[in-house]
Amino acid sequence: MVYNSFQASILTRIALLVLNLTALAFLYVRQERFFTLVFLALLAILQIILLFSYLNKTNKNLARFLLLLTHEDTSVIEWKDRVEKTFGGLHHSFRKVNEEINRIRLEKEEGSILLRGIIQHLDAGIIAADEQGGVEVVNDQARRILGVTRLEKLSELDVIQEGASQVLTNLKYDSGNVIRYRIPGGEERHMLVRLSKLKLENRTLKIYSLQDIRTELEANEIESWQKMTRVLAHEISNSVTPISTLGEGIHIKLKKGKKDKGGRLIIEKNECDDLLQSSELIQKRSNGLVEFMEHYKSFSRLPDPVIEKVVVAEFFDDLIRLVSEDAGKQGITIKSEVRDPGLSIRVDRNLFEQACINLIRNASEALVDQNDGLIRLSADGDQDKWVSLMVSDNGPGIPEEIRSQVFIPFFTTKRGGSGIGMSIVRKIVIACGGSIELSSIQNRGTTFIIRIPAY
Repeated sequence: MVYNSFQASILTRIALLVLNLTALAFLYVRQERFFTLVFLALLAILQIILLFSYLNKTNKNLARFLLLLTHEDTSVIEWKDRVEKTFGGLHHSFRKVNEEINRIRLEKEEGSILLRGIIQHLDAGIIAADEQGGVEVVNDQARRILGVTRLEKLSELDVIQEGASQVLTNLKYDSGNVIRYRIPGGEERHMLVRLSKLKLENRTLKIYSLQDIRTELEANEIESWQKMTRVLAHEISNSVTPISTLGEGIHIKLKKGKKDKGGRLIIEKNECDDLLQSSELIQKRSNGLVEFMEHYKSFSRLPDPVIEKVVVAEFFDDLIRLVSEDAGKQGITIKSEVRDPGLSIRVDRNLFEQACINLIRNASEALVDQNDGLIRLSADGDQDKWVSLMVSDNGPGIPEEIRSQVFIPFFTTKRGGSGIGMSIVRKIVIACGGSIELSSIQNRGTTFIIRIPAY
Protein backbone atom coordinates (compact mmCIF):
# COMPACT_ATOMS: atom_id res chain seq x y z
CA MET A 1 0.00 0.00 0.00
CA VAL A 2 1.38 3.41 -0.99
CA TYR A 3 1.03 5.33 2.27
CA ASN A 4 1.15 2.46 4.90
CA SER A 5 3.81 3.96 7.15
CA PHE A 6 2.35 7.41 7.21
CA GLN A 7 -1.25 6.25 7.73
CA ALA A 8 -0.34 3.83 10.55
CA SER A 9 1.60 6.53 12.37
CA ILE A 10 -1.23 9.05 12.07
CA LEU A 11 -3.92 6.52 13.08
CA THR A 12 -1.89 5.36 16.08
CA ARG A 13 -1.39 8.92 17.30
CA ILE A 14 -5.06 9.78 16.80
CA ALA A 15 -6.17 6.56 18.56
CA LEU A 16 -3.97 7.29 21.58
CA LEU A 17 -5.24 10.87 21.66
CA VAL A 18 -8.88 9.71 21.50
CA LEU A 19 -8.23 7.14 24.22
CA ASN A 20 -6.58 9.78 26.41
CA LEU A 21 -9.45 12.23 25.82
CA THR A 22 -12.01 9.51 26.66
CA ALA A 23 -10.29 8.73 29.95
CA LEU A 24 -10.02 12.45 30.66
CA ALA A 25 -13.74 12.93 30.03
CA PHE A 26 -14.64 9.90 32.20
CA LEU A 27 -12.64 11.16 35.18
CA TYR A 28 -13.90 14.69 34.69
CA VAL A 29 -17.53 13.53 34.81
CA ARG A 30 -16.96 11.49 37.94
CA GLN A 31 -14.80 14.22 39.46
CA GLU A 32 -12.31 11.71 40.83
CA ARG A 33 -8.51 11.63 40.99
CA PHE A 34 -7.74 15.27 40.42
CA PHE A 35 -4.02 14.83 39.80
CA THR A 36 -4.63 12.02 37.31
CA LEU A 37 -7.09 14.30 35.53
CA VAL A 38 -4.47 17.06 35.30
CA PHE A 39 -1.85 14.60 34.06
CA LEU A 40 -4.17 13.29 31.32
CA ALA A 41 -5.03 16.84 30.26
CA LEU A 42 -1.34 17.74 29.96
CA LEU A 43 -0.70 14.47 28.11
CA ALA A 44 -3.49 15.27 25.63
CA ILE A 45 -2.00 18.69 24.95
CA LEU A 46 1.42 17.11 24.42
CA GLN A 47 -0.08 14.53 22.04
CA ILE A 48 -1.72 17.27 19.98
CA ILE A 49 1.55 19.24 19.81
CA LEU A 50 3.49 16.12 18.76
CA LEU A 51 0.86 15.28 16.12
CA PHE A 52 1.10 18.74 14.53
CA SER A 53 4.90 18.61 14.77
CA TYR A 54 4.92 15.27 12.98
CA LEU A 55 2.62 16.58 10.23
CA ASN A 56 4.75 19.73 9.79
CA LYS A 57 7.94 17.69 9.60
CA THR A 58 6.40 15.44 6.96
CA ASN A 59 5.16 18.45 4.98
CA LYS A 60 8.64 20.00 5.10
CA ASN A 61 10.26 16.77 3.87
CA LEU A 62 7.73 16.49 1.04
CA ALA A 63 8.17 20.18 0.13
CA ARG A 64 11.96 19.77 0.04
CA PHE A 65 11.60 16.68 -2.10
CA LEU A 66 9.37 18.53 -4.62
CA LEU A 67 11.66 21.58 -4.59
CA LEU A 68 14.67 19.48 -5.50
CA LEU A 69 12.70 17.85 -8.29
CA THR A 70 11.68 21.31 -9.58
CA HIS A 71 15.37 22.21 -9.86
CA GLU A 72 16.10 18.89 -11.61
CA ASP A 73 18.41 17.90 -8.76
CA THR A 74 19.16 14.18 -8.76
CA SER A 75 20.74 14.47 -5.31
CA VAL A 76 17.21 13.93 -3.94
CA ILE A 77 17.94 10.20 -4.13
CA GLU A 78 20.60 10.62 -1.42
CA TRP A 79 17.88 11.12 1.22
CA LYS A 80 15.68 8.38 -0.20
CA ASP A 81 15.56 6.46 3.10
CA ARG A 82 14.25 9.44 5.03
CA VAL A 83 11.39 9.92 2.57
CA GLU A 84 10.59 6.23 2.15
CA LYS A 85 9.83 5.91 5.87
CA THR A 86 6.61 7.81 5.25
CA PHE A 87 6.15 8.13 1.44
CA GLY A 88 7.67 5.06 -0.14
CA GLY A 89 5.23 4.74 -3.07
CA LEU A 90 5.17 8.46 -3.74
CA HIS A 91 8.98 8.53 -3.82
CA HIS A 92 9.00 5.84 -6.49
CA SER A 93 6.64 7.91 -8.66
CA PHE A 94 8.67 11.07 -8.14
CA ARG A 95 11.88 9.25 -9.01
CA LYS A 96 10.35 8.32 -12.38
CA VAL A 97 9.38 11.95 -12.86
CA ASN A 98 12.92 13.00 -11.99
CA GLU A 99 14.39 10.55 -14.50
CA GLU A 100 12.11 11.97 -17.20
CA ILE A 101 13.12 15.51 -16.28
CA ASN A 102 16.80 14.54 -16.53
CA ARG A 103 16.20 12.97 -19.93
CA ILE A 104 14.44 16.09 -21.22
CA ARG A 105 17.21 18.29 -19.78
CA LEU A 106 19.88 16.26 -21.58
CA GLU A 107 17.94 16.44 -24.85
CA LYS A 108 17.60 20.19 -24.42
CA GLU A 109 21.33 20.55 -23.78
CA GLU A 110 22.17 18.39 -26.81
CA GLY A 111 19.79 20.47 -28.97
CA SER A 112 21.39 23.67 -27.68
CA ILE A 113 24.89 22.38 -28.46
CA LEU A 114 23.76 21.30 -31.95
CA LEU A 115 22.14 24.69 -32.60
CA ARG A 116 25.25 26.57 -31.47
CA GLY A 117 27.36 24.36 -33.73
CA ILE A 118 25.14 25.05 -36.72
CA ILE A 119 25.15 28.80 -36.05
CA GLN A 120 28.95 28.81 -35.83
CA HIS A 121 29.29 27.05 -39.21
CA LEU A 122 26.92 29.35 -41.10
CA ASP A 123 28.40 31.52 -43.85
CA ALA A 124 26.18 34.38 -42.68
CA GLY A 125 26.85 36.28 -39.47
CA ILE A 126 24.15 35.81 -36.81
CA ILE A 127 23.41 38.16 -33.91
CA ALA A 128 20.56 37.73 -31.42
CA ALA A 129 19.95 40.84 -29.30
CA ASP A 130 17.27 41.84 -26.83
CA GLU A 131 15.24 45.05 -27.10
CA GLN A 132 17.80 46.93 -24.99
CA GLY A 133 20.62 46.04 -27.38
CA GLY A 134 22.19 43.33 -25.22
CA VAL A 135 23.76 40.61 -27.38
CA GLU A 136 22.84 37.06 -26.35
CA VAL A 137 24.16 35.12 -29.36
CA VAL A 138 26.86 36.07 -31.85
CA ASN A 139 28.74 33.67 -34.12
CA ASP A 140 32.32 33.84 -35.37
CA GLN A 141 31.27 34.96 -38.86
CA ALA A 142 29.43 37.99 -37.43
CA ARG A 143 32.48 38.97 -35.38
CA ARG A 144 34.68 38.62 -38.48
CA ILE A 145 32.38 40.77 -40.63
CA LEU A 146 32.12 43.44 -37.93
CA GLY A 147 35.85 43.32 -37.16
CA VAL A 148 35.43 42.60 -33.42
CA THR A 149 36.69 39.83 -31.15
CA ARG A 150 33.77 40.02 -28.74
CA LEU A 151 30.38 41.69 -28.73
CA GLU A 152 28.18 42.03 -25.65
CA LYS A 153 26.15 45.10 -26.64
CA LEU A 154 25.26 46.59 -30.02
CA SER A 155 26.37 49.98 -28.70
CA GLU A 156 29.98 48.70 -28.72
CA LEU A 157 29.88 49.03 -32.52
CA ASP A 158 29.61 52.82 -32.17
CA VAL A 159 33.26 52.86 -31.08
CA ILE A 160 34.19 51.46 -34.51
CA GLN A 161 31.70 53.46 -36.59
CA GLU A 162 29.61 56.24 -35.11
CA GLY A 163 25.86 55.50 -35.21
CA ALA A 164 26.29 51.85 -36.28
CA SER A 165 24.10 50.50 -33.47
CA GLN A 166 21.36 53.03 -34.28
CA VAL A 167 21.37 51.93 -37.91
CA LEU A 168 20.85 48.30 -36.85
CA THR A 169 18.15 49.25 -34.32
CA ASN A 170 16.17 51.23 -36.91
CA LEU A 171 16.10 48.49 -39.56
CA LYS A 172 12.71 47.26 -40.74
CA TYR A 173 11.73 43.67 -40.17
CA ASP A 174 11.87 41.07 -42.99
CA SER A 175 13.54 43.32 -45.54
CA GLY A 176 17.05 43.34 -46.92
CA ASN A 177 19.16 46.40 -46.17
CA VAL A 178 22.60 47.14 -47.60
CA ILE A 179 24.77 48.93 -45.04
CA ARG A 180 28.23 50.41 -45.43
CA TYR A 181 30.42 49.62 -42.46
CA ARG A 182 34.05 50.59 -41.92
CA ILE A 183 35.98 48.08 -39.80
CA PRO A 184 39.07 48.91 -37.70
CA GLY A 185 41.90 49.63 -40.11
CA GLY A 186 39.79 51.68 -42.50
CA GLU A 187 38.47 48.91 -44.79
CA GLU A 188 34.89 49.60 -45.89
CA ARG A 189 32.51 46.69 -46.20
CA HIS A 190 29.07 46.37 -47.74
CA MET A 191 26.79 44.25 -45.57
CA LEU A 192 23.39 42.83 -46.50
CA VAL A 193 21.49 42.85 -43.20
CA ARG A 194 18.14 41.17 -42.58
CA LEU A 195 16.20 41.56 -39.35
CA SER A 196 13.58 39.19 -37.97
CA LYS A 197 11.73 38.96 -34.68
CA LEU A 198 11.65 36.02 -32.26
CA LYS A 199 9.00 36.18 -29.56
CA LEU A 200 9.73 34.21 -26.42
CA GLU A 201 7.44 33.78 -23.41
CA ASN A 202 8.08 37.16 -21.79
CA ARG A 203 10.47 38.96 -24.12
CA THR A 204 11.37 39.57 -27.75
CA LEU A 205 14.70 38.96 -29.47
CA LYS A 206 15.92 40.64 -32.65
CA ILE A 207 17.75 38.25 -34.98
CA TYR A 208 20.21 39.93 -37.37
CA SER A 209 21.74 38.05 -40.30
CA LEU A 210 24.81 39.69 -41.85
CA GLN A 211 26.42 38.95 -45.20
CA ASP A 212 29.52 40.62 -46.57
CA ILE A 213 28.47 41.21 -50.18
CA ARG A 214 31.49 43.24 -51.24
CA THR A 215 32.83 40.43 -53.43
CA GLU A 216 29.42 39.83 -54.99
CA LEU A 217 28.95 43.55 -55.61
CA GLU A 218 32.36 43.85 -57.22
CA ALA A 219 31.69 40.81 -59.43
CA ASN A 220 28.26 42.13 -60.43
CA GLU A 221 29.66 45.59 -61.02
CA ILE A 222 32.40 44.21 -63.29
CA GLU A 223 29.86 42.09 -65.15
CA SER A 224 27.52 45.08 -65.54
CA TRP A 225 30.33 47.26 -66.86
CA GLN A 226 31.34 44.53 -69.29
CA LYS A 227 27.78 44.28 -70.60
CA MET A 228 27.49 48.06 -70.78
CA THR A 229 30.83 48.31 -72.61
CA ARG A 230 29.80 45.65 -75.15
CA VAL A 231 26.51 47.40 -75.84
CA LEU A 232 28.08 50.86 -76.07
CA ALA A 233 30.85 49.54 -78.31
CA HIS A 234 28.26 47.84 -80.52
CA GLU A 235 26.05 50.93 -80.82
CA ILE A 236 28.92 53.36 -81.37
CA SER A 237 30.49 51.00 -83.89
CA ASN A 238 27.19 50.80 -85.77
CA SER A 239 27.18 54.59 -86.05
CA VAL A 240 30.87 55.25 -86.60
CA THR A 241 31.44 52.55 -89.25
CA PRO A 242 29.07 54.03 -91.88
CA ILE A 243 30.31 57.55 -91.05
CA SER A 244 33.89 56.40 -91.61
CA THR A 245 32.96 54.58 -94.81
CA LEU A 246 31.09 57.54 -96.22
CA GLY A 247 33.87 59.94 -95.22
CA GLU A 248 36.46 57.76 -96.92
CA GLY A 249 34.32 57.65 -100.07
CA ILE A 250 34.02 61.44 -100.12
CA HIS A 251 37.79 61.74 -99.64
CA ILE A 252 38.53 59.39 -102.55
CA LYS A 253 36.10 61.18 -104.86
CA LEU A 254 37.54 64.57 -104.03
CA LYS A 255 41.10 63.32 -104.35
CA LYS A 256 40.49 61.82 -107.79
CA GLY A 257 38.36 64.72 -109.02
CA LYS A 258 39.29 66.84 -112.04
CA LYS A 259 40.83 70.26 -111.58
CA ASP A 260 40.85 73.31 -113.82
CA LYS A 261 43.91 75.33 -114.83
CA GLY A 262 43.68 77.31 -111.63
CA GLY A 263 43.82 74.12 -109.53
CA ARG A 264 40.20 74.37 -108.52
CA LEU A 265 38.26 71.13 -108.22
CA ILE A 266 35.65 70.43 -110.88
CA ILE A 267 32.68 68.37 -109.69
CA GLU A 268 30.14 66.97 -112.10
CA LYS A 269 26.44 67.30 -111.23
CA ASN A 270 25.95 63.58 -110.55
CA GLU A 271 29.08 63.51 -108.37
CA CYS A 272 27.86 66.58 -106.52
CA ASP A 273 24.55 64.84 -105.80
CA ASP A 274 26.43 61.80 -104.49
CA LEU A 275 28.58 63.98 -102.22
CA LEU A 276 25.54 65.85 -100.88
CA GLN A 277 23.72 62.58 -100.22
CA SER A 278 26.75 61.15 -98.42
CA SER A 279 27.14 64.27 -96.29
CA GLU A 280 23.43 64.13 -95.39
CA LEU A 281 23.81 60.50 -94.32
CA ILE A 282 26.85 61.43 -92.22
CA GLN A 283 24.84 64.21 -90.59
CA LYS A 284 21.87 61.90 -89.86
CA ARG A 285 24.08 59.20 -88.40
CA SER A 286 25.95 61.78 -86.31
CA ASN A 287 22.64 63.09 -85.00
CA GLY A 288 21.61 59.53 -84.23
CA LEU A 289 24.80 59.02 -82.25
CA VAL A 290 24.19 62.25 -80.31
CA GLU A 291 20.61 61.14 -79.60
CA PHE A 292 21.92 57.79 -78.37
CA MET A 293 24.27 59.52 -75.94
CA GLU A 294 21.37 61.68 -74.70
CA HIS A 295 19.43 58.47 -73.99
CA TYR A 296 22.43 57.18 -72.07
CA LYS A 297 22.58 60.34 -69.95
CA SER A 298 18.84 60.16 -69.18
CA PHE A 299 19.28 56.54 -68.07
CA SER A 300 22.20 57.33 -65.77
CA ARG A 301 20.59 60.41 -64.18
CA LEU A 302 17.41 58.96 -62.67
CA PRO A 303 16.22 61.23 -59.78
CA ASP A 304 16.16 59.96 -56.21
CA PRO A 305 12.76 58.42 -55.35
CA VAL A 306 10.36 60.12 -52.92
CA ILE A 307 8.60 57.21 -51.20
CA GLU A 308 4.89 57.54 -50.38
CA LYS A 309 1.80 55.41 -49.85
CA VAL A 310 0.04 54.42 -53.08
CA VAL A 311 -3.27 52.52 -53.12
CA VAL A 312 -2.91 49.92 -55.87
CA ALA A 313 -6.55 49.91 -57.06
CA GLU A 314 -6.57 53.71 -57.50
CA PHE A 315 -3.13 53.60 -59.13
CA PHE A 316 -4.32 51.04 -61.71
CA ASP A 317 -7.42 53.13 -62.48
CA ASP A 318 -5.25 56.18 -63.16
CA LEU A 319 -2.91 54.13 -65.34
CA ILE A 320 -5.76 52.83 -67.46
CA ARG A 321 -7.10 56.36 -67.96
CA LEU A 322 -3.65 57.47 -69.13
CA VAL A 323 -3.12 54.74 -71.73
CA SER A 324 -6.64 53.65 -72.68
CA GLU A 325 -7.00 56.09 -75.61
CA ASP A 326 -3.86 54.90 -77.39
CA ALA A 327 -4.69 51.28 -76.60
CA GLY A 328 -8.24 51.74 -77.92
CA LYS A 329 -6.91 52.96 -81.25
CA GLN A 330 -5.04 49.66 -81.56
CA GLY A 331 -8.10 47.66 -80.49
CA ILE A 332 -6.41 46.59 -77.25
CA THR A 333 -8.43 46.01 -74.08
CA ILE A 334 -6.91 46.86 -70.69
CA LYS A 335 -8.35 45.33 -67.51
CA SER A 336 -7.32 45.52 -63.85
CA GLU A 337 -7.91 43.12 -60.98
CA VAL A 338 -7.12 43.84 -57.31
CA ARG A 339 -8.63 41.52 -54.69
CA ASP A 340 -8.04 43.83 -51.74
CA PRO A 341 -9.23 47.41 -52.44
CA GLY A 342 -7.08 48.68 -49.55
CA LEU A 343 -3.86 47.05 -50.81
CA SER A 344 -1.12 49.71 -50.73
CA ILE A 345 2.55 49.90 -51.69
CA ARG A 346 5.57 52.08 -50.80
CA VAL A 347 6.88 53.73 -54.01
CA ASP A 348 7.66 57.02 -55.68
CA ARG A 349 4.32 57.46 -57.46
CA ASN A 350 5.63 59.49 -60.41
CA LEU A 351 8.61 57.24 -61.12
CA PHE A 352 6.61 54.05 -60.61
CA GLU A 353 3.88 55.35 -62.92
CA GLN A 354 6.53 55.97 -65.57
CA ALA A 355 7.80 52.40 -65.17
CA CYS A 356 4.31 50.89 -65.49
CA ILE A 357 3.51 53.04 -68.55
CA ASN A 358 6.69 51.70 -70.18
CA LEU A 359 5.56 48.14 -69.43
CA ILE A 360 2.08 48.78 -70.87
CA ARG A 361 3.52 50.40 -74.00
CA ASN A 362 5.91 47.49 -74.39
CA ALA A 363 2.93 45.10 -74.17
CA SER A 364 0.95 47.25 -76.66
CA GLU A 365 3.79 47.04 -79.18
CA ALA A 366 3.76 43.26 -78.82
CA LEU A 367 0.01 43.26 -79.68
CA VAL A 368 0.19 45.48 -82.79
CA ASP A 369 -0.88 42.77 -85.26
CA GLN A 370 -3.29 41.01 -82.90
CA ASN A 371 -7.07 41.46 -83.10
CA ASP A 372 -8.00 40.32 -79.58
CA GLY A 373 -5.19 42.10 -77.75
CA LEU A 374 -5.58 42.10 -73.95
CA ILE A 375 -3.41 43.68 -71.26
CA ARG A 376 -4.19 42.69 -67.69
CA LEU A 377 -3.05 44.57 -64.57
CA SER A 378 -3.32 42.55 -61.35
CA ALA A 379 -2.03 42.69 -57.80
CA ASP A 380 -1.93 40.39 -54.82
CA GLY A 381 0.13 40.04 -51.68
CA ASP A 382 0.59 40.26 -47.95
CA GLN A 383 -0.24 43.73 -46.64
CA ASP A 384 2.51 43.42 -44.00
CA LYS A 385 5.36 42.40 -46.32
CA TRP A 386 5.31 42.40 -50.13
CA VAL A 387 2.89 43.06 -52.94
CA SER A 388 3.17 41.43 -56.36
CA LEU A 389 2.02 43.51 -59.34
CA MET A 390 1.64 41.81 -62.71
CA VAL A 391 1.45 43.36 -66.19
CA SER A 392 0.41 40.61 -68.59
CA ASP A 393 -0.41 40.43 -72.30
CA ASN A 394 -1.65 37.69 -74.59
CA GLY A 395 0.87 38.45 -77.32
CA PRO A 396 3.35 36.18 -79.10
CA GLY A 397 5.77 36.06 -76.16
CA ILE A 398 9.48 36.75 -76.01
CA PRO A 399 11.89 34.24 -77.56
CA GLU A 400 13.80 32.31 -74.93
CA GLU A 401 17.21 33.25 -76.31
CA ILE A 402 16.71 36.97 -75.65
CA ARG A 403 14.73 36.91 -72.37
CA SER A 404 17.89 37.22 -70.28
CA GLN A 405 18.89 40.37 -72.20
CA VAL A 406 15.61 42.28 -71.92
CA PHE A 407 16.79 44.44 -69.00
CA ILE A 408 20.30 45.09 -70.36
CA PRO A 409 20.72 48.82 -71.14
CA PHE A 410 20.51 49.70 -74.86
CA PHE A 411 19.61 46.17 -75.90
CA THR A 412 16.67 46.23 -78.30
CA THR A 413 15.13 44.14 -81.06
CA LYS A 414 12.81 46.95 -82.18
CA ARG A 415 13.65 48.99 -85.22
CA GLY A 416 14.47 52.50 -84.05
CA GLY A 417 14.26 51.51 -80.39
CA SER A 418 16.62 53.11 -77.87
CA GLY A 419 16.98 49.98 -75.72
CA ILE A 420 16.70 51.84 -72.42
CA GLY A 421 12.96 51.52 -71.70
CA MET A 422 13.10 48.22 -69.83
CA SER A 423 16.40 49.20 -68.19
CA ILE A 424 14.77 52.31 -66.76
CA VAL A 425 11.81 50.22 -65.55
CA ARG A 426 14.15 47.89 -63.69
CA LYS A 427 16.15 50.80 -62.25
CA ILE A 428 12.98 52.51 -60.97
CA VAL A 429 11.68 49.31 -59.37
CA ILE A 430 15.00 48.68 -57.60
CA ALA A 431 15.14 52.33 -56.46
CA CYS A 432 11.72 51.81 -54.83
CA GLY A 433 13.05 48.75 -52.96
CA GLY A 434 11.52 46.11 -55.21
CA SER A 435 12.46 43.59 -57.87
CA ILE A 436 11.15 42.67 -61.31
CA GLU A 437 11.22 39.43 -63.27
CA LEU A 438 9.95 38.20 -66.60
CA SER A 439 7.79 35.20 -67.43
CA SER A 440 6.98 34.47 -71.06
CA ILE A 441 5.52 31.54 -72.99
CA GLN A 442 5.83 31.40 -76.75
CA ASN A 443 2.49 32.22 -78.48
CA ARG A 444 0.73 32.59 -75.11
CA GLY A 445 1.93 35.92 -73.79
CA THR A 446 4.32 37.69 -71.45
CA THR A 447 4.04 38.72 -67.81
CA PHE A 448 6.24 41.17 -65.94
CA ILE A 449 6.07 40.54 -62.18
CA ILE A 450 7.04 43.38 -59.84
CA ARG A 451 7.56 42.64 -56.14
CA ILE A 452 7.34 45.84 -54.15
CA PRO A 453 7.23 46.53 -50.37
CA ALA A 454 3.71 46.82 -48.93
CA TYR A 455 2.84 50.02 -47.13
